[in-house]
Amino acid sequence: MPKFFAVVLLLFASTALADGLPQAPYIQVNGHGELHVAPDMLTVSMTLEKTAMDATAARADVEARASKVLALARKLGLADKDIKAPAVTVYPQYEWHSGPGGDGKQVMMGQHVTRSIMLTLKDISRYGELVDGLFAAGVTRLDGISPDRSDRDALQRHALADAVTDAHAKAEALAESAAVHLGTVYSINDQSSARGPRPIMMGAMAASASRGAEPQAEYLNGEIEIDADVQVYYLIGK
Repeated sequence: MPKFFAVVLLLFASTALADGLPQAPYIQVNGHGELHVAPDMLTVSMTLEKTAMDATAARADVEARASKVLALARKLGLADKDIKAPAVTVYPQYEWHSGPGGDGKQVMMGQHVTRSIMLTLKDISRYGELVDGLFAAGVTRLDGISPDRSDRDALQRHALADAVTDAHAKAEALAESAAVHLGTVYSINDQSSARGPRPIMMGAMAASASRGAEPQAEYLNGEIEIDADVQVYYLIGK
């Protein structure tokens, strides 16, 4: 074989190996697995904030409300590991005021004090009590309510196994259609993204239907989706 073509073939083989693709004939498939399950825990994120010229007074106001939130969380049985409450942040807040000639300037509105708190509620039946207590404590806003599962790692592995099963079924169908024999697995890669479980159907702030009672926040227990994706390369058998 001429030296030139030998070098070309060597480079081609090196490139194939660098790409992670088998040199022998192969079948490539993607598999997907997903589970729909009811959540058994909620992560509730909130913000406490205050703007005032007196930074000390603004901070005292935020800290006082934060203490009420933490007391409420412990009253509802939340462990310290289920409470995340980093220290307050303080920064000057400005607004842009336009002048008569189109000119403008920044005007300081005060010192803005914020504190974010995240609670993990493992007894969903107490969601209404938690939310009502948060607003009574003076929470400025609820930033998000994320449903989750305490056994999510095990469920994720289950979804991953389903994805592999799905990929194998596709590979068998392709091999049969092409009249070839499905060989061994050359490589398998987990293609799942790092996102958490996605809510499918959830009503987080429905009013209580009790007559004569104050409306209470109610969590309507829907489902979350836990999924996984794989990419598999099968060699074509002889």
